[in-house]
Amino acid sequence: MMRAQKNALWIGVCMIALAAPVARAQQSQQSKQQTPQQPADQSSGPIPAYRSPLASAADNGDNDDESQELAPDTHALSGAQNLSLGISTARSYWQPHFDFSEVADSNAQETANSAGWGTWTSLSGGVDVHQTSRSNDLSMSYTSGGMLAHNLGVASGVVQELHFTDKFTFHRSSLSLFDELNYLPESALGFGGLAVPALPGGISPGLGSSFTPGQSLLLTGFGQNLGNAFATELDTFLTPRTSLTFVGGYSLLHFFDSDLLDFSGFNFRGGYNYQMTRKDSIAVLYTFNGIRYSNFNQFINEHTVQVSYGRRVTGRLAFQVAAGPQVATSRIPISGNAVSGAGTGTGTNFTEVYWSLSTALGWRAERTSLGLTYDHGATGGSGVLAGAITDVVTGGASRQVSRTFSNSIFGGYARNEGVALSSSQPLSHTYDYLFAGAGFSHPFGRATALKFSYEMQYQTSNSALCIGTTCGTNVIRHMITMGVSWNERPLLF
Repeated sequence: MMRAQKNALWIGVCMIALAAPVARAQQSQQSKQQTPQQPADQSSGPIPAYRSPLASAADNGDNDDESQELAPDTHALSGAQNLSLGISTARSYWQPHFDFSEVADSNAQETANSAGWGTWTSLSGGVDVHQTSRSNDLSMSYTSGGMLAHNLGVASGVVQELHFTDKFTFHRSSLSLFDELNYLPESALGFGGLAVPALPGGISPGLGSSFTPGQSLLLTGFGQNLGNAFATELDTFLTPRTSLTFVGGYSLLHFFDSDLLDFSGFNFRGGYNYQMTRKDSIAVLYTFNGIRYSNFNQFINEHTVQVSYGRRVTGRLAFQVAAGPQVATSRIPISGNAVSGAGTGTGTNFTEVYWSLSTALGWRAERTSLGLTYDHGATGGSGVLAGAITDVVTGGASRQVSRTFSNSIFGGYARNEGVALSSSQPLSHTYDYLFAGAGFSHPFGRATALKFSYEMQYQTSNSALCIGTTCGTNVIRHMITMGVSWNERPLLF
């Protein structure tokens, strides 16, 4: 497992190295018939203006319509990424940022009986890079920071986040590389240690749920964990309306400070895409996901066939839905929690048929933006269950009230239910996790903004268990954040 961790970290380093400048011309755009072609010179194209983190993709009151800065989204419907509102037409630039905040935390230890309020001092800095040429489009966002604990009874935390995408366009095909790495002191879902969680459905979409570790349990004890997902996608155009997509990837989830279940997944997808109209498309896809646990005698092989529909309106709407049967093979007993060691026997192979559903919506109108995602299917169990049927819904809305004030609401719900239990352990452990919050941002100056947010996290289970320092059936946590963010205006290169 250590070798896998080193490989994953090495991949992240290699991804950063790819950010070296290669050209300054504009990224090539596809024609209306979805075939690659050479773009016109756009060296005088617009550069994105500063936008508050809480405003997300909402309009900031500028006179220019932001949709004019976006080209149509050309991602394959059956590809690794979710659909977006559009592709940025900005020139090559880099943009540094820095954040400082104080966080009041009611239950940093994440226990059933809270030890009382304490505070964090959070510091982070990073850089966003966008580089385009005639045949290449690279985007990278890197953040590094830390959370210094005061009177909380837990150690300080380290934050490292990398989101990387690089697309190479050829005459009738394209090759894309993706990497998402998170080294966090908590689970990634609803993480509120540095800033308000980003809204889904934005201009820079993440990898789909089939290609990520899928952390959908948050209150599993404070401690560093590493989540990484890497994927390579090849898209080949057969006709102006049809294309084939092939994706291969690898993901892992590892806990450094607890005895939770470490696992990795290797996956493959093949898809056929058909463009019905300029806005509507359909796809048929097959996905294989093999999950392996390094400290637990269990495996899961998932075979999923889905039919998908997508609709895109540049700058306004991005919607997709995929549904179909899922066949999962595992060893029973499969469920239980990491501490009790349930399922450590050899057992026998067990095959079950489930249903899978994945949908995402991004919407924008004038000063308001909205993002929603929902996923259902068999997962690796987030380090707590050795396999689970998982439902995850996340969403948020943001509105630019005025040129100097924006607000947002966000939230999510996840349910994880253990599956395929043997008769010797009839209890199916179930965890329900809810997080919700709101925030606002008030820019002052051209690059600085004052931010404030509140977030509540609540988790319950159907039996009293101890996972790390989290014991009992109900855990609740409140976090209040106030801070300052600085974003330099985009710098050309």
